[in-house]
Amino acid sequence: MARWVSKALAVGPGLAVSTAVTVVVGPVLHPVAGAVIFFGGLLTEVLLLVGRGEPLAARLLMFSRPARPEELEVVAPAVTTLCAAGLGPPVIQLRVRDRQHGIWASGAGRRTVVLSSGLIEAVADGDLPQEQAAAVIGHAAALTRGGWTRCDAALAFWSLPWQVLRTVASAVARAGRGLPLVSFAWRMRFVVIAIAVVQNIYAGRPWLAVGIGGIGALSYAIPVWERSWQKMILHAGDRALVDAGMAGPWAAVLRRCPRTPLTRSRLHMLEVPTSTARRLELVAPR
Repeated sequence: MARWVSKALAVGPGLAVSTAVTVVVGPVLHPVAGAVIFFGGLLTEVLLLVGRGEPLAARLLMFSRPARPEELEVVAPAVTTLCAAGLGPPVIQLRVRDRQHGIWASGAGRRTVVLSSGLIEAVADGDLPQEQAAAVIGHAAALTRGGWTRCDAALAFWSLPWQVLRTVASAVARAGRGLPLVSFAWRMRFVVIAIAVVQNIYAGRPWLAVGIGGIGALSYAIPVWERSWQKMILHAGDRALVDAGMAGPWAAVLRRCPRTPLTRSRLHMLEVPTSTARRLELVAPR
């Protein structure tokens, strides 16, 4: 699947829902407030699309701040490694998200990479070697420099209504997850959807039947599309680290993660160049 098609499928439904919510809610607001939100939103979206206001967007949408001098000093050897590979500053700008205990880095926009405070702490405590820290940061930096996150700030801003609705729905789902009947009803929702479609067709409301069927199909398709896009960008970052000569440290980082099928396939891809080189080294003297 083409890169743009995969991303369009992953983010398209959220953008469509956000647009629909804006169209429905806008006329209900006071004319002045509606005009400010509408035109202000359009202006902000255009600025984000052309790369303006990226630091502010990273602060508001990703709750990040510029890395402090003492934090940059902690990861200085890792940043030096990235600079040698063309993946470090000034090509990218490092920011930090506080109160994040996990070890991760995420690309945002055209030049921004957000580090978790947990990554900084792990390096400072000696729990994460510098070469592995360079691989974690380099994975996000490679995606940023490769254009994979170029429009993410604009997409995140436009899909804010969708994210709010999704957060509320997730909270409700977590609250009802302990109820067996609720969990069973969600897994068997295709039966309810099929009955509703048939009833509306017989009632002479084909447009409503199509709408219900479409929403039901999207409830199954959206998670698949999102996983497909996530898998694509993960493998793109992995390949970039292989090209940068950081496959070994990155594989060491992935070995810390739970061994899911996706993690195993990524490790296999990272370890192929090493195993090939070893075979060639043994064969060469003959």
